[in-house]
Amino acid sequence: MAATLLVPPAAPRSWHALFRTLGCTLALSLAALCASPSRAALDTTALTDDHSVNTPTGWLSYTNQTPQALSDRLAEHNARIVGLEVSAVTNGGEPRFLARLVPNTGAYAVPGWWWYYDQTAEQVAALVNANQGRLIEIDRYDRGGGQIRYAVVMVSNSGGARRDWSYLLGVTHNQLHAHMQATGSRPIDLDGWGTGAARRYNAVFVRNTGSDFRLFDWEADLTPAQIATRTTAFQGRVVKLARVPGGRYLFVQVRNTGADNSAWWHKYGFRSLLDLNQHAQQLGARPVDIVSYSTTSGRRFDAVLIDNANATERRLRTAFAPFLDANQNPLGIFSAFIKRVDGPVLANYNGERRAETASAIKVLHLLHAMRQVQAGNDSLDSLFTYYNYPAEGSNHVPKDRCPKPQHEHDGYALYSSLEWGLDRMMAASDNRTTRGVVLRYGGFDALNATAAAVGMVDTQLRHNVGCGYWDVVNERVDPAGLRNLTTAADLAHVYEGVFNATLLNNTHRARAEFLESVSKDGLAGLAVRRVVAEEAAALGKTAVVADFYKAIRLWGKKGNYGTCLGDPADMRQCGQEVHIGAYAGLVAMPVSLEGLRVHYRHYSFALLFSDVPMNDESSAARALTAAQVEAFWKQVNPELLRPAIRDALLEW
Repeated sequence: MAATLLVPPAAPRSWHALFRTLGCTLALSLAALCASPSRAALDTTALTDDHSVNTPTGWLSYTNQTPQALSDRLAEHNARIVGLEVSAVTNGGEPRFLARLVPNTGAYAVPGWWWYYDQTAEQVAALVNANQGRLIEIDRYDRGGGQIRYAVVMVSNSGGARRDWSYLLGVTHNQLHAHMQATGSRPIDLDGWGTGAARRYNAVFVRNTGSDFRLFDWEADLTPAQIATRTTAFQGRVVKLARVPGGRYLFVQVRNTGADNSAWWHKYGFRSLLDLNQHAQQLGARPVDIVSYSTTSGRRFDAVLIDNANATERRLRTAFAPFLDANQNPLGIFSAFIKRVDGPVLANYNGERRAETASAIKVLHLLHAMRQVQAGNDSLDSLFTYYNYPAEGSNHVPKDRCPKPQHEHDGYALYSSLEWGLDRMMAASDNRTTRGVVLRYGGFDALNATAAAVGMVDTQLRHNVGCGYWDVVNERVDPAGLRNLTTAADLAHVYEGVFNATLLNNTHRARAEFLESVSKDGLAGLAVRRVVAEEAAALGKTAVVADFYKAIRLWGKKGNYGTCLGDPADMRQCGQEVHIGAYAGLVAMPVSLEGLRVHYRHYSFALLFSDVPMNDESSAARALTAAQVEAFWKQVNPELLRPAIRDALLEW
């Protein structure tokens, strides 16, 4: 089979990440004795590799890719491969790939790169020479009948990407060790196969000197627990991980202290690549190595992750700490997003993760109604019908009840104007008038069509707000089928689009009525004032704190409720209780004052958590109390607004 070659386009597109020098021994006990005349920091570019770069970037990973499918992904995203593994081979000898991609732009750009598969060792050497390239990944596989082939990724070894480097194929542990000692090199790719005396390794190295110098350590037959112990003792960060026969691991780590320090994680046993990717996004992280393997219960994935957050997102990650257990596993879903209207995104912490958002999703109902008013298909003073659903159980507050279709008849009907009903839906968060909007316009399909039309690409209404995941027809919990889906980015997008008049205009007062329905008196809260004071002090503007804070204005919609995930043995039962909360809207930050007139800069934002385990009766480690959730709101909301506050204070 012919090799596949992909050369990325020259014009980048935007994305929606051997030679002797020191002679240091690599044994753990002696690694700290190595020294370098040029102490390195975290890499600011991926010209060597991307394992020690924590500059925020978009990233992608795919599994079970045919060669053509992977080529299509690369062209679609102007991406390049930084991690490649052959995870399966067809009967015809064609490989299936697990690939890790970053954009070929910014800190992750290289002067040229190539990838190939179905290559012999001799062909790999010839390609390296022909391209004047340098390997960054090499993976060995059997295409059938004992025919050993290699899939490789190489970069141009020129300009800023030029490195002294080497690679070895099919060597022993002792040969690896001797090579590193003799050449002053460190491995950037390392894989092993076989057992006992037949164990062999492939490796790619760069010279461990200058800006590439790292104190490093490696070993070839450890358990995850042993890796954790070893990284703690070394104060290290794993940069390469591979699984070897017998279910153990080889790994490479570098010292993770001082200027080399970064947040990082290593996680094992994900049941799907989707689970792995969502875990990484939830931590504000990027995979720098992914391993896949088959088990008796299915394919599993392991990963090494590095920080992928900007300064604001790191603060948010700290504020989200209550939603992580002791092992840094997320408790539910949480995300945050803030963007200057018609300007840059200031923070996007897991902002494209779909989740239930309780009543915050009612902004879609409002937008749909206002677009109908704007088009002349409806009017604000027209008659609006909704229903007063009877109390059930302990829920005696009419506006908070779960709408049930069997009560939607004249005996329970209430009437108002459409304008009053919409204001009630937003200001009082009335579930009855919300259901009235759904009925008025023909059901969820119409509202979902509006979501698609306005660019809410990850939003889908699937249940009536107020019912949680309860199937009122079949009387069972159904989170898989009845979870309303949206994202922090989609919610913020609505508010930005209304404010800049791209989603609504003032025909028939549609835009003005939308903003009136979601308006608030101001942005109260001592925590926000504290952030204003901190940022003003950093800029030497402490005298403006009071006036600046009082001038902040807010539009938005909150939502929160508790619901259940169901008991797998009987979905008529509650099972795990969970809490859901969201807050999205617009914030106006003052930037100047002319006489009595304040000039503003506007930002759209959204903050949410979903399916967070709740249990006020228990101290279980994987459950939060209502008090803990309330404390979270007070901490994370001002942190989300911090970049907007700083941005505006610079001009005040």
